Amino acid sequence: MKKALTGLALAAVLAAGALTGFGAAAPAPAAAASASPAPACRTDAHGLQLKAMKDTSDPYLQSIQFLSKTIGRAAGNGFMIGTSDGGCHWQTIYNTGTLNFAQMQFLTNTTGYVLAQVAYGKPNTLLKTTDGGSSYTWIPTGAHPFDRIAFMNGQTGFGFTRAFTYKTADGGKTWTKLPTPPNTRYAHFMTEQKGWALVLAAGGYDVKRTVDGGRHWTGSLRVKSDTVVGGMIYGTDSADVWVLLYGASGMSQTSYAVYHTSDAGARWKQILSRPTAGGGPAPGPVVPAGKLAGPAGRPTDMAVVGRQAAFLVAGSGALDALQFGRSLDDGKTWTNLPGAAPGYDAKLSFLTPTTGYLAVTSFEKPGIYKTADGGKTWTKLFSLPARS
Repeated sequence: MKKALTGLALAAVLAAGALTGFGAAAPAPAAAASASPAPACRTDAHGLQLKAMKDTSDPYLQSIQFLSKTIGRAAGNGFMIGTSDGGCHWQTIYNTGTLNFAQMQFLTNTTGYVLAQVAYGKPNTLLKTTDGGSSYTWIPTGAHPFDRIAFMNGQTGFGFTRAFTYKTADGGKTWTKLPTPPNTRYAHFMTEQKGWALVLAAGGYDVKRTVDGGRHWTGSLRVKSDTVVGGMIYGTDSADVWVLLYGASGMSQTSYAVYHTSDAGARWKQILSRPTAGGGPAPGPVVPAGKLAGPAGRPTDMAVVGRQAAFLVAGSGALDALQFGRSLDDGKTWTNLPGAAPGYDAKLSFLTPTTGYLAVTSFEKPGIYKTADGGKTWTKLFSLPARS
């Protein structure tokens, strides 16, 4: 049964600011005079005085999600902001400095789930909102604080820890642990029954697949690697999957590889292989220098749109800008593009193969950017003051 947070946490989640365009009871904006020109888009903090969580110095971004070309949200260490005009203008949705938003997944403009810390350094708490993000109720997950969530609708969702996967079929009232292979370090379900798991194995990585909700798993891809530390799995179709594998790190460099299948694992293609001087060889076969080079730095996020477009952003403290690359033909070719924005860590939210958003989540120069040409160029929409 859902429980409201009590004490200090209750005060934190109930506090809210005025909203326009968000929440079930949001008022309709007044019609502008026909002779009045639309105000120009700002690129600064839009006059917002955002509150940082206690024990952190300044506000910074951690997540971003756009539901449409007009409606989007971004959240950080104590606040959530929203836009109803594609990022041209932003307003405060939640600004108490008491929820540290690690991930948000809105299913509609009013209903969404978030993972957030109620105190800096504490495990994530799962919360639900039905008013666009201004207030929340606690969703108990037992003794299993989730690292990630993936809800398919208001009732069915998955919660992931570092090694295990849990499922709810009643909106989070109860959770069932799903069978996953030993040494699983990342799982991703595209449907209730079909999912993939990244497994650490002696001498490399195993990628395994289930088609019966985790009851049985079959091996699909084996990749040799001198270092096995983990990776990520992406895809919107259970047969069309992208797997990112990390190698070692050193000297502000990380080696990595990306594999892709478009036929449910019957065939895999090595898309990227980036060895580094500091991190050593990339997972998988050695390829000629530069042949499958991906964006420089450590990949921090990937976005997949349908079965055609995939985007990867990477960064490093040794680089001046985030690095970006893409495939627009389901992995047949890959192109690295110019640096996306200042920073060394970022999250992506793409709506189409051309329209996407990027949140710089590193402490330095946090901001939000938009592309209308698939990542060739980026336009700043929002920026927080430089770190004090």
